[in-house]
Amino acid sequence: MDAPSSCHLRARTLNARGREVFRITLVDGFCGGGLYTLKGTGQEVLGSPLRMLAAVQEAQVLVNADRRKPIALQVQYVFVDHDESAVRHLEAVLHQRGYGRLIGSEIHLITSDFGRAADQVLRLVSNHTPRSATALFFLDQYGYTDVPAPLIRKILTGLPNSEVVLTFHVASFATYTNDDFAARIEKALQIDIRSCLRGQSIESIKSNEADWRRFIQGALYQALVADCGARFFTPFFIRGEGSGHGEYWLVHLSQHPRAQDVMKQVHWQHQNHFIHYGGAGLDMLAPHTMGFMQEFTGGFRFDDVARHQSDEALREQLAQRIYAMDQPKTFGEVFASTCNESPATAKMYKESLASLIRERDITVTGSDGRTRRHARYMTDTDIVQRSRQGQLFPSLPTLCDQKS
Repeated sequence: MDAPSSCHLRARTLNARGREVFRITLVDGFCGGGLYTLKGTGQEVLGSPLRMLAAVQEAQVLVNADRRKPIALQVQYVFVDHDESAVRHLEAVLHQRGYGRLIGSEIHLITSDFGRAADQVLRLVSNHTPRSATALFFLDQYGYTDVPAPLIRKILTGLPNSEVVLTFHVASFATYTNDDFAARIEKALQIDIRSCLRGQSIESIKSNEADWRRFIQGALYQALVADCGARFFTPFFIRGEGSGHGEYWLVHLSQHPRAQDVMKQVHWQHQNHFIHYGGAGLDMLAPHTMGFMQEFTGGFRFDDVARHQSDEALREQLAQRIYAMDQPKTFGEVFASTCNESPATAKMYKESLASLIRERDITVTGSDGRTRRHARYMTDTDIVQRSRQGQLFPSLPTLCDQKS
């Protein structure tokens, strides 16, 4: 969790220009004991709480590296685990590592099932950031039944500026699931998998669908996102060892397109850790590309090849979407209405638009009436529309033709 945490915080603070303090709560819903020893080697492995604390220290340095006026990160940590012995061990480790003085003020330890602790956690977040109620929830359950969808919906509703990073170990889910198991998952998570399976049984899907693993995992994903009530989400994987069997499905859920964009920036920055089995442009979740199939040997690895694929596909598909718009839209509206469909960041969108501007296919105009030509000057309020002089789709009527 250290890479997403530090880069996520750094990216979020870039939007806090002029501020001296950035407040946020980091919640680890399955924190464990904080420090582990590998069997056989005796090697110490840091648990998620220690990695999270280290990530914030790293972020503090990175955030202020290029700032004339430093910004202070005021981070509250909430570590939750149902295992009393694990929490006691974590407390001892925190004291050993010099964090003991923060327990009870900046660090809160809660011995409880995360679901039962949710109300207490939400109060802690609200007390730390009364106006914005800003928090990142890291729910590394590695299973299927610990965090029901209504609980996530409660978080996103009660703390609309919060984000949830939910992790599933899905490598064997589709392979070994059956109708009884799917029913248990459906009941535990309180999601509607059946409708996403189009009324088919697991056995019939395995018999008739060529890419049945992709189909079943896709149904689980769609049901989860729909019933969590998140407006914005990502479907990418944390890369594991071997032929996909060690991979974890990292689902990021939020109510704001900027939060989703920040998470995608993390994926591109840490390409060695992430992989995507879907499309490159605006068809990331299309049925023919929704690649939740672990044996897939290719994959979209957020590298230079993937970046080229994204740039090419995004430029063409954005042009088609803009051409089809019945009226001009702001850049913010264009991004928010399509970002769930694409692995591309807002910056990549702007660069694609700049390319279309050079080709005279579209125009982007600021609120001051000035024409934007470069990606770095584009803002969310800029107006995007098809160019009257564009060369796009020459066989189709131009706007002037439609008005005459």
